[in-house]
Amino acid sequence: MTAMAVGVALLLLVGRPEGGAAVMENAQQEAIGAAVNVRVKSFEAAERARDPEQLLAHYASVPEFHFYHDGRRANYDVMAAGVRKAFPGVRSLEVVYGDLEVSVLAADCALVSATFRRDMVINSTGAAVHHEGAVSWVWRNIGGKWLIIHGHISHPLEAAK
Repeated sequence: MTAMAVGVALLLLVGRPEGGAAVMENAQQEAIGAAVNVRVKSFEAAERARDPEQLLAHYASVPEFHFYHDGRRANYDVMAAGVRKAFPGVRSLEVVYGDLEVSVLAADCALVSATFRRDMVINSTGAAVHHEGAVSWVWRNIGGKWLIIHGHISHPLEAAK
C-alpha cells in the first residue's frame, strides 16, 4: 500500500467524529501543515550540514519508532548509530526534497511524502554518489515539537551500465 493510500485510510479513520476525533478546522490543518513543513525544511538543512546530532533531533527516541530503509526495518538506536557512522565519511552532501505533501491526520500527527535527490562525495575515495527515490514520514507533536516516529525511504536500483 502506498504512503498516500495509508494517509487517506488514516484520514478517514481519524477524521470521523464517531471515531472520537473532532473534525479540524481548515485554519488548524493549515497551521499544522505549515509547522510540519518548517520541520521538514529544518531536517533537509541538517542533512546538508552533515550534522548527525542536528539530524537526529528530528527523530523521536520512543519505543514505537521504526524506520524502513530499502526494506530493512530499524529501531531508533540502529538508525541513530547508522547516521552517526555514515556522516563523518561524507565530504559533501546536497539533498533536495520535492513533491512534498503534508497530510494532517490529527492535531498531533501528520504524514509527509516526498521525492528526493541526493548527491554526495565520499571522503575516503572521492567517489560521487547520486541517489533518487521516495520517502514518507509520520511526524508527531511530542512535547510541543514535531518529530518523526515512523519512516520509509526507497532508493530504486540504478539501471545497469
